[in-house]
Amino acid sequence: MKITLLTVGSVKTDWILRGCNLYSDRLRSPFTFEIVEVSASKNRDPAKQKEEESASLLKRLDSLNGSVWALDEVGKEFTSSSFASELESLSDKGESITFVLGGAFGLTDSVRDRADRTFALSKMTFPHELCRLIFLEQMYRAQEILKGSGYHH
Repeated sequence: MKITLLTVGSVKTDWILRGCNLYSDRLRSPFTFEIVEVSASKNRDPAKQKEEESASLLKRLDSLNGSVWALDEVGKEFTSSSFASELESLSDKGESITFVLGGAFGLTDSVRDRADRTFALSKMTFPHELCRLIFLEQMYRAQEILKGSGYHH
């Protein structure tokens, strides 16, 4: 199963980057995983920044196949085990999936509308870079749950 994280910008905070690299390097079977970054907007107006970044995400989504899940604060929440089960179900169907993570100001309605599903990492709000790290850890956790490795307890 091919999984893509489509995200805005790159990680600049050193300790978060190390964590992201740690978890993305650990992602293996049953997943093929890649991170695709679009450029962050330099616009100082938050609404315009969100609009420009969302337009870049939508343009990039046109070249990707499979199901699209938007990470959004108002989306459905999963436990780690139920998230792993969802991924397993998609994997059994042979589907690819793209997870979309917006920039600092989130996603526009047009990206949410393009998504097949929206989900939230938490009811709490986190910085964009930290969301990326949390997502990667949860992907690794899902992988290990499906393997029965004992990482998740």
